[in-house]
Amino acid sequence: MAKFKFTIYSPYVGANVVEEVEIDDSELEGLSEEERHDYLNTVCKEWMEQTVEFGWEEVE
Repeated sequence: MAKFKFTIYSPYVGANVVEEVEIDDSELEGLSEEERHDYLNTVCKEWMEQTVEFGWEEVE
């Protein structure tokens, strides 16, 4: 298993989110450096979307 540290950075003190994520070696096997980079960006983005909640509301 390959291990990666995924981080969501925030400008607020103590608000960063860091998690160590394991990815099965078979997911990365045979990928070029560019493909590996793209794959890890996709996995990290999916992790971020599942980790962070956000929203908006109209105010008057």
